[in-house]
Amino acid sequence: MKNCTKYSIIALPILLSAAALTSCDVDKVKDGEMPEVKVEGEAKLPEYDVDGPEVKVGKKKVEVEVPTVDIQAPKDEKNEDD
Repeated sequence: MKNCTKYSIIALPILLSAAALTSCDVDKVKDGEMPEVKVEGEAKLPEYDVDGPEVKVGKKKVEVEVPTVDIQAPKDEKNEDD
């Protein structure tokens, strides 16, 4: 019960924010424009040396026991009177 309350406190603001953002109606009322920019010089981008993790991909045969499920649907009352 303690974890449920903790998750509710976290989830509630997120859900309310999402609802508020998705319920907005936005209309463009004025066109915008980009400013003129003059760039001088040579651009230097940073260099990165990234070593990713080594991933081994393979396959193996695994036998999984699948449970059986019995479903008993309720009878429709309309069909019983016919």
